[in-house]
Amino acid sequence: MPQTSPKAPERARWHRRFAAASILAALSVLALTACDAKDKQTATNASHVRVEAAAMTSDVVRASATGEIKARVEGDLSFKISGRVISRTAGVGDHVRAGQVLATLDPTEQKADLESAQAAVASQEATLRMTSSVLARRKALTRTGAMSQQNLDSALQEYQSAEKDLVAARAELETAMEALQQTELRADADGTITARDVETGQVVQASTTVFTLAHDGERDAIFNVQESALSGKTAPLSLEVALVSNPTVRALARPREVSPALDTSLGTVRVKLSIIDPPPEMTLGSAIIADVVLDRRERVSIPWQSMFSKAGRPAVWVVDPETKTARMKPVVIERYDASKVVLADGLQDGELIVVDGGQFLRENQSVSYSEESTR
Repeated sequence: MPQTSPKAPERARWHRRFAAASILAALSVLALTACDAKDKQTATNASHVRVEAAAMTSDVVRASATGEIKARVEGDLSFKISGRVISRTAGVGDHVRAGQVLATLDPTEQKADLESAQAAVASQEATLRMTSSVLARRKALTRTGAMSQQNLDSALQEYQSAEKDLVAARAELETAMEALQQTELRADADGTITARDVETGQVVQASTTVFTLAHDGERDAIFNVQESALSGKTAPLSLEVALVSNPTVRALARPREVSPALDTSLGTVRVKLSIIDPPPEMTLGSAIIADVVLDRRERVSIPWQSMFSKAGRPAVWVVDPETKTARMKPVVIERYDASKVVLADGLQDGELIVVDGGQFLRENQSVSYSEESTR
């Protein structure tokens, strides 16, 4: 009977262990190969996009309008009497002083009236002296009984009538003197002539505008503003005006008056701004532009090309930097600017948004991008 070697079972167990280890090694190799293939397939399916980090920036809402500088007080100057203009000593742009003669009417008629009034006063003064002398004599005779009381009363009435006539004559004289003075048109304040409507030799009627005088002092900026621009309920944060010809010449301003009437032909409303400490370069009639800051707050602005739509609502593609996958996120738009879309809500500071290549993406798709674009 043959005998079995004691080492045979041990060899069998060794062979079985070796075979199992070989099978495990082969399976591991197959698993690693499958993972590599999957990774290669994933890398192949990832879309390359250009991303940008959303950043909160100061969003300033501005408005502007163009107008002109005018005097706070501006008045029309005119003669109070009719006549022919014989001289004009001021023109548009001249600076005049209060009381300065600007134009003169032909005073021939007024001088004749003055001489007549002076003669009437002299006559009435003589009459008054005569009636006064008569009254004094009759008083003396009445005291001695040589004249009746009736004669005295008659002399008294004549004296009183002469007094009244003298008062009336003197009033006529004052009127004639004033009429002569009215033949000279004088400036009623220091200021600048902004308009002239009468020439020498022209016959003018009383109250016809001859000059327009802009008084020295405070200046206003006048604008014609679209009615829709005044619909805001809050006051502007800041308001500045600058010369169109030289924008470096600037000054602060504040609203002073808004016309309640609408210009139906233009659809505009007249707005007056009070200029605070205007520089000397801001002269009357200068073209001026207003720079108005209506609102200022921190908001996210994104490029136009990053905008998409999700279920009819504005949305953007955002990228998760951990998983390198893209998903569409709804946003709320505040307004559209020339080069940016300003958002009211939807994005946080630092979120990565797709600004190029988003048209080829689908939800939760893997993406690749340059790390430099996120800095």
